[in-house]
Amino acid sequence: MSDVRNPAHNDVTPRAEVGEGPPADERPRPADDFVVNYFNYFTEIEEHFARRRGKHLMLSTLDWAMIESWKDMGIPLHVVLRAVDRVFDAYEARPRRRRINSILYCQQEVMACFEEYQHTRIGAREEADGARPAAAPFSREMVLDYLERGRSDLWRIAQRYAGATFASLREAVERVMARLGTLLEDVRAARELDFETLERELGRLEQILDDALLACLPEERLEQIRRDGEAQLKEHKKRMAKELYEQTLANYVKKRVREEYGVPRLSLFYL
Repeated sequence: MSDVRNPAHNDVTPRAEVGEGPPADERPRPADDFVVNYFNYFTEIEEHFARRRGKHLMLSTLDWAMIESWKDMGIPLHVVLRAVDRVFDAYEARPRRRRINSILYCQQEVMACFEEYQHTRIGAREEADGARPAAAPFSREMVLDYLERGRSDLWRIAQRYAGATFASLREAVERVMARLGTLLEDVRAARELDFETLERELGRLEQILDDALLACLPEERLEQIRRDGEAQLKEHKKRMAKELYEQTLANYVKKRVREEYGVPRLSLFYL
């Protein structure tokens, strides 16, 4: 196995330019799905939920797993915020009520609003050529700093988990660090950043780390975490589609495992 380099050094791997657009066979996301604040998905939802609730509440690991499921499904930020408003509007109209303490109570309305949103887009003509370009969600300096910090965090993890038990994690960290080094070069060199392409690549790197983490974790510990998630989701399971339930549970497990190992997120949604 190769030595893990300090992130201050450059790694050389085949390059994929960040400035390139999406592949020809990949349909671009609608323009209104990719607004300036879209990468603040989690923060925007948390803050909006707190405003409507009237009192700040730290979202639980399961709440974050639920939000990540919505993101993975491609549910636009404005759709989720609209659903939260509808839930609280209905809640405030009731004469007697208990305080809403979890974002999971909004999940049915989020799915209903998303269905409405999809229906309104059927047959809609996308005029991408004449659309005004959206402002960049982040500056180049912000992205560079974020990727540098992620790479440094991974380097520390590689030093911490140097034993044979964590061989698969160390190997994954090496691969991801090398790719982050290349992405840093691409971001510096690109005339204009393609955030969607960069986000897809960062998502792929996160998946490499997730797979390695799950491979390292003892089966009994993994099962224990899954049972914890199932217990917390029990009240909501009957009102959730099977696919959404399984995705949220999987997100919960991965988030718990990342926290145990201290592995950073790389997605721009966490910038």
